Amino acid sequence: GNAGGCMLTATATASRSNLFSSTGIDGFARRRASDVSRAPARVARSPRRRAMDANNEDDSALASSSSSQRWESPGYETLRLLVPELDSSRYHKGQAGKIGVVGGCSEYTGAPYFAAMSALRMGADLAHVFCAEGAGQVIKSYSPELIVHPYLREGRKEVTVTVDGEAVHAVTYDEEAVFEAMERVTPWLHRMDALVVGPGLGRDPTMSEIAKRIIAFAHERDVPLVIDADGLRVLMEDQGLIREGHVVLTPNKAELDRFSAQIARSRGDPPPTTTVARARYVTSQLDGPVVVAKGEADIVALDVIVESTDGAAMPYRRHLVCDEPGSPRRCGGQGDVLAGAIAVFLAWATRSKEAECAVVRRLADMDADVDTDVEDLIAKAGEGPEFALHPSLASAVSVVAAYAGCLVTRVAARAAFGRKRRSMLATDVIEELGDTMQRLFPVYADEG
Repeated sequence: GNAGGCMLTATATASRSNLFSSTGIDGFARRRASDVSRAPARVARSPRRRAMDANNEDDSALASSSSSQRWESPGYETLRLLVPELDSSRYHKGQAGKIGVVGGCSEYTGAPYFAAMSALRMGADLAHVFCAEGAGQVIKSYSPELIVHPYLREGRKEVTVTVDGEAVHAVTYDEEAVFEAMERVTPWLHRMDALVVGPGLGRDPTMSEIAKRIIAFAHERDVPLVIDADGLRVLMEDQGLIREGHVVLTPNKAELDRFSAQIARSRGDPPPTTTVARARYVTSQLDGPVVVAKGEADIVALDVIVESTDGAAMPYRRHLVCDEPGSPRRCGGQGDVLAGAIAVFLAWATRSKEAECAVVRRLADMDADVDTDVEDLIAKAGEGPEFALHPSLASAVSVVAAYAGCLVTRVAARAAFGRKRRSMLATDVIEELGDTMQRLFPVYADEG
């Protein structure tokens, strides 16, 4: 086991941990808690990723995969690498994370608030919300802590197109409104340490087009992305927007089912039939964004191509399962809380070359069977502002950040349910995030 590790993954036979009982928390804070289990993972049989592979491997088979095929889930010492120390002599406002949330329309104003406030309660310094003009004043009224930019626009245009010689009426976005919105939003995107795209976005075609362009802009410049809710719908419409790197998709069961089925239809593949297979299929067919399949247990999946020491391309297929007990109450907004939490861990993981490389080296130690020269890839990543990890390594770091977000959100939800039971709301989960972070990653009196 990992000394001081907090292995909170599941197999069918794994025992539950008392890590978050009063005695367990003390042990965790002192880095003495033992591993509970290791997450299963499979080694790809072929560089060619096909849905048939996924269909032939059901969830129970994956859970009982042999030890030689397992990837240890991140222990406490690995997760702790993500979290910056509080040191007022070294850091100024903003260096603990500036998180942007893209979403919020005239109908949905709560979701972006939940994601942004979760980021603040996690420990980010600043949270910005980029929303529709009609949502700005409402979101501002929820909290003075948020920086709200009502720059996005809603609207649609009726157009007539010719299909097979016949005139067809269609609805599209307002190009002028999209241009105006991007002109106002773009200067802010450079300042963000991570973006959440999708909470409260809605289905307006102009809002969707703006979100699509923000995703493309951010991904091209390696701004870490969490894509959730209607942001996933935008991605379904244009699957080439993203690939491997600092990108995490967070579909619920229904969204994952639709997304995987749509990709399978477009490629002529048989649709995958299990949750693990669907998550792995989506990450593989989109060339490596991390997929968090939310559910009774959260599955964090990655399937990318990496370069071996001899220069050959080889598949790197891993997944983790976070089954730390959460809340049995499924009130709205918990997915937005998770998106905000993952965004903060992504921002922290990428805060410096030293921080990100420390996580990469720890993962390399866990994956000794992978024939890749990590130090060579790190050396090629450059220095200073030009530093950019190989996308496959960036994806691996994003797996750890996503897992950490799942863990913290589940523990906070469990605490909130313990207090409120059937009346628990997303705001109650948000209120528990600070205490949860202190329990898992304590700040001591002499720190800062």
